[in-house]
Parts: sequence; C-alpha cells; structure tokens
Amino acid sequence: MEEPGGPGTREVPFKPYSNTPRDGLDEAILSRMYEAKIAGVSAAFIKDGRVLWSGGYGWADLERGRPAAPDTLYRIASVSKPITATALMQLWERGMFHLDDDIGEYLGYPVRNPHYPEVKITFRMLLTHTSSILDAGGYEQALTAPQPPLLKDLLVPGGGAYTGSTWGDYRPGTRFNYSNFGAGIIGALVEVLSGEHFDRYARNHIFRPLGMDAGYAVADLTHLEKLAVLYKTTGNDRFSPACDRFKEGEVPRRRPYLPPGNYYIGPAGAVRTSVLDLAKFVVAHLSGGVYQGVRILRKDTADLMQQMHWHGSGLNGMFRQMGLFFHITDALAGRRLTGHSGEACGLVGDMYFDRDENTGIILMTNGGYYRTLISGFTDIEEGIINKIYHELAGPPGPGRRAIALRSGDNKAVVNGRAVFYPVPPEKKPADLYLPAVTLADVLQAFIEFDEKTGILSLTKRGRVLRAGAGSACLETDNGRVPLETPVFCKEGFIMWPFLTVARLFGAEAAYRDAEGITVMLGEKSP
Repeated sequence: MEEPGGPGTREVPFKPYSNTPRDGLDEAILSRMYEAKIAGVSAAFIKDGRVLWSGGYGWADLERGRPAAPDTLYRIASVSKPITATALMQLWERGMFHLDDDIGEYLGYPVRNPHYPEVKITFRMLLTHTSSILDAGGYEQALTAPQPPLLKDLLVPGGGAYTGSTWGDYRPGTRFNYSNFGAGIIGALVEVLSGEHFDRYARNHIFRPLGMDAGYAVADLTHLEKLAVLYKTTGNDRFSPACDRFKEGEVPRRRPYLPPGNYYIGPAGAVRTSVLDLAKFVVAHLSGGVYQGVRILRKDTADLMQQMHWHGSGLNGMFRQMGLFFHITDALAGRRLTGHSGEACGLVGDMYFDRDENTGIILMTNGGYYRTLISGFTDIEEGIINKIYHELAGPPGPGRRAIALRSGDNKAVVNGRAVFYPVPPEKKPADLYLPAVTLADVLQAFIEFDEKTGILSLTKRGRVLRAGAGSACLETDNGRVPLETPVFCKEGFIMWPFLTVARLFGAEAAYRDAEGITVMLGEKSP
C-alpha cells in the first residue's frame, strides 16, 4: 500500500492546450476535449499485436504545464481489475485452487454472508461480482483509515471492523453487485497462495516480464516524473488536484505491510501505468497470454478469463455480460469489446479489445466535465473511442465466425478461441443442446433472462429468439420454431439447441459429422 499524493489545496484553472493537430483525428479528439473541458488525454490503438497509433493531448499536470503524452503514467482505477485477476489466474494454472472453492478454506477463517450462512463464497463469485460482498461498512471506512484493519476483522463476526452492511441481503452467486472489496479480497488471496506481498507479486510476475513501468504502489514506478495528476472539477472550468500530486523531488512513502493475506486496499484500482505499457498487457491477452515471446498465461486460461461467465444487469445496466473481471460490452465502436473501464479521483479510463479483429483501444483522461450517457460510459469515452475505431479500424467486419464443436471436448472453439462449457452439452436426435450462455458467447448474441417469467432471450442483428425451460419451440418475432426436444435446464443452466439457433441467426453453413459439428456464421440476413 502506498501513500497517494495528497489532494491539492488550491484550484487550478483550465487552460488551452499546447497541441498542434497533425490530422483530422487529432482535430476531432481536441474538439471533444475542449467541449468537455478535459484536462488531459492519452490513448493508444492496437492492431495485430502492436501499437498502431498513440497520442497525448492536453495536460498531465495543469499547475506545472506538463503536457500529456502516450507515456504519461495514470492511476488507472478499475482498469486494474483484469491485471489483479491475471495474477490470481496464474496461481490457478498451478493447481493451487479451483474457481468454485470456498475462499474461507484458503484465508483460514469462515467467510459467510450472515443472511445465507450455509452458502460458500467462491473465487468465481469474487471474479464476477456476485459474491454479495459490498463496498459499504468496514471496507469503506478502511480506505481512509491511518492503519487499515486486518481483513479477518472485516469479514468475521466479532472482528473490530465487522459490520452487517458488508453483506447484500441475497443469496451469494445469484445477483451482480459491483464490488471493489471483492477485488481486494482477491489480492489478499494471491498473497496467501503465493507467499508474496500482492504488489510485489504483480511486479515480479506481470509488470517486469512484460517490460511495463507499472505498480500498485507509486514507489515502484521508474519514471515518477511522468505521473499524471488526477483532478476533480469544482465548477467554472476549474480543477482541484485529487490524487498523485507530488512535490518536486518528493519520494513517495510506502505504508508498512500488513501480514500476508491483508493487501485488500489497492487491487481494485491502484495500478499506475501508461497507455503504451498497458498495451503490452492487452497484446498478451489478445495473443493467448504471450507478449513478444514472454508468456504470462496459458492460452486456455486467457480464453477462460475472457469468455462469458455471467449475464444480467448491473451498475445501472452498464454491466450486462462478464468474464472473470473482464467486462463484455456492445456499447462501444459498434463491436463486441472485452476489457474494463475505470473511474476514480477524476480519472475516466478504458481498456477494451476486439478478439475477432485483433484490435484494441486504451484511453486515459485525468479530469473533466464528463457527462454520463445511457450506456454507462461518458460522452468523452464514447466520442473518442468511437472516433479512433472509425478512423483506424473502419466499420465492423462481416462478423464471420468459424465455430467447431468436437465430440468429447470440454469446449467450443470460435475463430481459434476456446469457450469452455459450464456444464457438458447434451446430444439429442435432431440437435446438440448447449448452455444458453455458451451459445450467446460463440454466436456473439446478446443474452437476457427475465426472472419473473423464466424466459431467456438471445438477440443478434435485431432478431430475437425466446424460450424458457420446458418450451417446445423457440419464439421469434415472426412466429414459432418447433423443437423435437424441448428446452431444458441442467445444473442451473438453460440448454438451447445449437444448430437450430445458429441457422436462425443466419449460419452460412452448418453440418455434422462423426467428429462433431461445424458452423460458419456471417452477416448474411436470416
């Protein structure tokens, strides 16, 4: 844990940027920045394993007049979460735990929602924000405490920092509730499993191998002089430093370490790095866990993290689909993107990538008069990300998907990417039934479940299919498609017919052989 640069004591006025536009893209970005009075922006666009374009605009430090650049370091807030999850999943690869294990067995004390004491809290629940552990109560107070309490004192009844408000009044695993505390607990689990302090673990096993100037602690940064000040707005085009404002020559102090298993403040959002160095992490995930010959994850692990594990509605509808701390969204650039956003201390930031096009975008801003849109993203995020994608990637591709399902496999393969089944498929006379969540992933459809009616729907290119457990047909806007085998439920997952759905969504080819099923899906109208 580090001592962050303290808030400023005086307001700083907005001032015109020193940038000279090089082209139309620069002009468009600067225009949007002026409209929203954004202090500074750094961005990078990735294609085919390298940074194709990068730019810096405005100010990293308004007070000192230091420009923002592609190598400016930002405290990236919740964009840190996929990094935190990657640290944990490196240990999963080593067989040190299973995703559905009880976290209390590893922490050394019971972790239970008092409303549902018989239900275990699992690693998977933490990674999908479904653990019922909230940011209220003791955790909220610990964030500003001079000496944070031990994690056990927050989670176990009778602990000095324990409060009932830590827990949601619903069964763990059944509801999404965005939890920074849950991310902190993952950091603590990394410590218990690895025997290393969490920030050191990330530095040794992710940042240094990838060649990133990055750290959960400011003291770990090589180029502190490149650190952006984060600003809150105070009205009348003025800003107040909120984080990472250090005096010239000041050496950041590191807080004393708590015993291993207690680094729960920081993993949710404390990484500092640049868009150029964060691009190395993105390329590693896009490339199956490897960057320039350095492997930080196995390919199957990276695929598992990025696939859909949860669907529903969370954080006012911004979160509709989740991997393991990877947000899956259809709200940016007209594509399905995977990654994470962040917002704290005035920063708004994003790290998203398109796995089929092998492209990615990283955007960091350090303060401004943002306006939140219906998607949950801000106007500056949507405006700049959409513009960069339009200029550098063009319109979305034809959406071609080669989907292969082989007999006996535990996964489907989509354009070379694995999508692991949460429960095994069921072979029926006329079709192969898959979990609907897997169907949504492999077909790149939007999935939604109505708890009141029990009806699940898949939507792709405006066509909607609906059915619930027991339905003998798939309902469409144009009628009903009868099924030889009704939709059914298996271990809590609704199972839908793969070939039937693929054809209804416009499969160009779909055939079965002794080895399994192959489907080619494009953008041809059904």
